[in-house]
Amino acid sequence: MSIIMVETYVVHADKSTEFTTLLNEFLKFKKAHPQLFKGVKSWKFYKQDYGQPAGMYVEMWEYENLAQLEEIDKRIFSDEGMKKISTAFHKLVEPSTFSATIWSKVA
Repeated sequence: MSIIMVETYVVHADKSTEFTTLLNEFLKFKKAHPQLFKGVKSWKFYKQDYGQPAGMYVEMWEYENLAQLEEIDKRIFSDEGMKKISTAFHKLVEPSTFSATIWSKVA
């Protein structure tokens, strides 16, 4: 049974244009390096349009199990290009809003 890693965060209000540019860079990187993301069953990305906190983003990464998540994350974040994207990402996000949780299906 799959697990889902859910990351939520809000981008600094004055950094939305930079975030959009970085998101596009990530999407191009992901498409150009499918071997790094092999084993990720799905990836979904949403932006909250209504409610608090305003402008929250939600990423959902689906994996087969926790061991696979750890293996794939290690592979992805060992890549120099992805390290650059990750570093830039964390400069755009309001740190107090970032969370990462792991969900599993119950029923």
